[in-house]
Amino acid sequence: MFKELKDSYPTFNPPPKNGGLLTPWADQGILLLNTCLTVQAHEANSHSNKGWEPFTQKVIDLVAKVRTRGVVFLAWGAPAQKRCAKISGGKHIVLKAVHPSPLSAARGWFGCGHFKKTNEWLETRYGKEGVINWDLNVQKPIKAPGVKDEPVKVAGSQKAGQVKEDGPVTELPEVKGGKPATKKEEFDDEEDEDAIEALEELAKSDAVEPPEKEAAKEAVDGKAQEASESQDEDKENHSD
Repeated sequence: MFKELKDSYPTFNPPPKNGGLLTPWADQGILLLNTCLTVQAHEANSHSNKGWEPFTQKVIDLVAKVRTRGVVFLAWGAPAQKRCAKISGGKHIVLKAVHPSPLSAARGWFGCGHFKKTNEWLETRYGKEGVINWDLNVQKPIKAPGVKDEPVKVAGSQKAGQVKEDGPVTELPEVKGGKPATKKEEFDDEEDEDAIEALEELAKSDAVEPPEKEAAKEAVDGKAQEASESQDEDKENHSD
C-alpha cells in the first residue's frame, strides 16, 4: 500500500519507525474492515464461514444506508468485492482491485491509483475539506470533517434532480501477461483467488529456493484439498 501511495503522492510519509499504525486514517473517518475479523496464525481464511461474514456484511450495508451523501468503498480482493456486490448507488462508488498482499499486488494492485481516485471523488461530493490526508507520519490526530445536512453534489455527468439509485462501480481487472484477465462477475467462495494463483506460480518458479518452493507447494496442495472437500460436502448436501 505504501508503495502505491508514494507513486500517487510523492510527499507521502509512512508511519514512523517502520511501523504499521493506520490510526491517522481512522481519525479522518476511514473504516478499515476485513471480511473476517479473526484468524488462526499462519492459516489464511481459517475463520471463514464461522459467522464473521454476516456481521461484516451488515456493517457495510449499514454504512451504505446511513451515509446518504456518498461513500467510497475500496474493495480489495475477491472476498471484499463479494461483500460490496450490492453497492451500486448513484450516491456511492466502489473501486475494485486485487488484494495488496505481496502474493497478489503485482497482478493489478500497483498502478490502480485508488488513493488518488478516492480523493478526486470525495472532492466532487464534499469539496476540498472532504479529501483524505493519506500521510501516516503525523504528530496530532486529524479530525474527520463534520457531516453537514446538505444536498448531494451532482457530478458533471449527471443533471440536477436526476441522481439515480444505481451508479458507478469502477472495475480494475487483474493483469496477467500484460493483458487484462477475464472479468469475473461472481465469486464462489471466500478464498482469495489472487493469492492462491500467486502461490501456484511461486511453487513452479525455478528462482525460488527449495525450502520456500516446497512450502509454497504444500500451501497450494492444502488449498486444493480444502476446495475438493468443500465440493464433496456440497454434493452430499444436495443429494440429501
